[in-house]
Parts: sequence; structure tokens; C-alpha cells
Amino acid sequence: MSKNVDLGFFNGDFPAWDLEKDFEDFELCSRFFPSKVGGRPAWLDLANLPKPSTTQCKKCGNGMRFLLQVYSPDDGTESAFHRTIFVFICVQNQCWSDSTESGKPIVVLRSQLGRKNQFYPFEPPVDRPDWRPDIVPENFGSICPVCGIRGDKTCGRCRSVSYCSQIHQKLDWKKGHKAECQVGGKYGGPHASDVFPEGLIEIEEEPSEEELHQESMDYSNLIDPSISIEDTKDVPAEEWDEVEANQTHDKASEKFNKRIRRAPRQIIRHNRSGEPLICSGTVPIPEPPKCAACGAQRSFEFQIMPQLLNILGLGTDIEGGVDWASIYIFTCSRSCGIEGYVEESWTVLNFDASDLPI
Repeated sequence: MSKNVDLGFFNGDFPAWDLEKDFEDFELCSRFFPSKVGGRPAWLDLANLPKPSTTQCKKCGNGMRFLLQVYSPDDGTESAFHRTIFVFICVQNQCWSDSTESGKPIVVLRSQLGRKNQFYPFEPPVDRPDWRPDIVPENFGSICPVCGIRGDKTCGRCRSVSYCSQIHQKLDWKKGHKAECQVGGKYGGPHASDVFPEGLIEIEEEPSEEELHQESMDYSNLIDPSISIEDTKDVPAEEWDEVEANQTHDKASEKFNKRIRRAPRQIIRHNRSGEPLICSGTVPIPEPPKCAACGAQRSFEFQIMPQLLNILGLGTDIEGGVDWASIYIFTCSRSCGIEGYVEESWTVLNFDASDLPI
């Protein structure tokens, strides 16, 4: 019997889909173990944060931007009572355009803790804003105010703020820190932000085909009218007929599209140790490398769907740039014991290219 798939949906402001934020800001904090998109990371292990170089793009040298995190405890592993997967990407289009599918500028990190740990109470959190506001990474080290990454570069004058890089230090300086910076002064920022739009990821079980209503649904709000109209208005009807006649039948894409129609606004599909939903019929998903920490096989955990590109304003370049049909995340099948954060494996696939007329 196949395992049920959990879907993640964006809870935040996105007018194109008539979405409005439906949560309190405190729910995004580490002490509430959120699954979330954008903003600053809600770190799990608060003391042993990854070095800024860990999330630095190997192509352009810039810091990657935090994309999302998924809280995914492992009930069968005592040391993974709390467990979160973090994903970072470079937002420079050139770094994606010049990359192969296995060389995209992405970093995936796993962090986990036992139920008894130095950061969080043994009992579950209390759902109110004044509960344990002291549980923050700033109590264990410096955090870059611009992006939320570990800050190893301290301002040389005021010594009251640290940054992940000189780029973010300069950005914050220009936006406001310059006016307040003085010896013995107090930092009043953040003055700048280098993050994606923020929202919670709401998890729901994927509906079965039997549960779906049979009436047709309007997906017109998911389509960019400038693409559907402007890019095809001058294509003669006979040219379209010729293109469609020569196209091959892509069963993988057909299956992919049919499955996501059950919930068109899904941004992740979580199915740990299950099967990913394949988006390409020509490019297979390669076997992930074994866990670098313990040598165990890695297994599929979740995939990031193309709908997220729309929410974050990515993937708008006609050719090249930040884009994906799915980012597939693979993690240690044993949830092996670690301290801090370890890198996990991923693969990017794009939809098969079609021979549409240009």
C-alpha cells in the first residue's frame, strides 16, 4: 500500500492568488518549529549554525538566499525528535544559466535534536507570543540582521552588529546603519533586508481522485496573460498544427500535470522514503550519493514545486535564469546523529523542452 503524500501550501500575502497572511508573526520563530518560506531561517540548533561559507554560491561568491524549511521529525529515531530541512538558493540568473542540472546553486542542510536538548523545553510549546521569547539564536552567537545567517563579520566601529558578508554590511550601512554607527553605539536595525517574501507552509494530506469534485476548475489566475497572449498572437494556426503533429507524447509530464491538478497551488510534496513525482520523461533522477556523515543510503524526502517560483517572483526570464520544474530533496535514511547542520543531497529537473515556434 502506497504511503500518503503530504502537500505544503503557502500561507502568506500573495494577491495574485487572493491569499492573505493568516498567522501571527511569533509562529515563525524557532521555538514553534515552523515549516516556512522566505524571511530569515528559523534555526533549529541555535548554537552550531553553519558558517556563512556553507551557503555561499560557489559560482558567483555571493551568499545564497534562504528559500524554505520543512519541519520533519523522525519518530523512529530518538536523536531526531526535532528535525528540520533547510534549503538555500543563489538568486543570480547567470549562476543557473551556466549550470548543469546537478550543478545548480543550491544548498540543503539537515539539523536535528533529541527531545531532551539544551535549547527547547521537553514539553511542547505554548501557542502564545509571550511564551519563552528568550529561545533565540542571538543568545548563542551573532546573526546577520540582513538575512538571518550566522554573522562572523563585526562592525569595526560600533562593535554592536555582525554580518555574514561585506556585501550585507555595505547594504545595511547605506540603508541606515551609517547614521547611527559610533563607538559604543547601539544598533537600531535591521535597516536592509535580503530575503524572499515570508509565509508559513501549511501541511495537508493530498486528496485522492475520489475526493475531488468533478466540476471543472478555473486556473486562469495561475497563467501569466502576457505569455499566453503576447508570445503566441502572431503564430499562424497552420504552424501550430504542424508543431502539435510533430510533438512526442510525454507521459511523465502528463502524469505530473494530472497529479498536481488535485491541488494546483501546492508548493511542496512531502513523501519521505516514498516515490517522487517525476516531471520529465527524458532526464532520470540520478541515484543520490550516500550520507557523508554515516555512509547510509539517502532516500527521497520532498520536492519543491514550480508554483513557488510564481509566489517569489522567480523564473520570469524567457531563457535561462532561476527556474525548476521540481527540486528533489534526498536525506539520510537513518537520520544519523549530528551536531549542528550537515549538507544533504538534491536534484533539479526541468520540464522537457517543447518545439514551440519562436
